[in-house]
Amino acid sequence: MVISDHSLLIQLTKWEVFFFVGGSAAIVAMRLLTGRINARNLFWGTRSDGTKYFSPERVQLFLATIAVAMQYLLTASHTVSGEMPKIPDGALEVLGASNALYLGGKGWMMLRDKRPEKKEIV
Repeated sequence: MVISDHSLLIQLTKWEVFFFVGGSAAIVAMRLLTGRINARNLFWGTRSDGTKYFSPERVQLFLATIAVAMQYLLTASHTVSGEMPKIPDGALEVLGASNALYLGGKGWMMLRDKRPEKKEIV
C-alpha cells in the first residue's frame, strides 16, 4: 500500500497539532498543580470597598467556556477532510449568553456598590 505525500503531510500535521495542544495542556496543568499559576479566588470577585464575594457568574462562564472548548476539540479530533472543524451549532450563542450573564452580574454588582446609603432618621 502506497501512502501519498498529501496524506502523509495531513497525518504529520494532525500529530503535530495533537502534541502541541497536549503539551500546552500538560504545561498548564503542571503549573496549576505546583502553584506557579495562581488559581486561588478564581470564582471570587472584589467589591469596590475591597470585600470578596462568591461570583456564580464566573462559575457559569468558566463551565460554559470549558464545555464549548471540549466540544470543539472533540469535533476537531473527528475531522477527516483536513479542513478546519466547524464550530458546533449553538456554541457562539452559548458563549455570547454566558458572557452577557457574566457582564450583567458584574454591572449589577458595580451599580449596587455605588448606591447611596440610606440614612435612618431618628
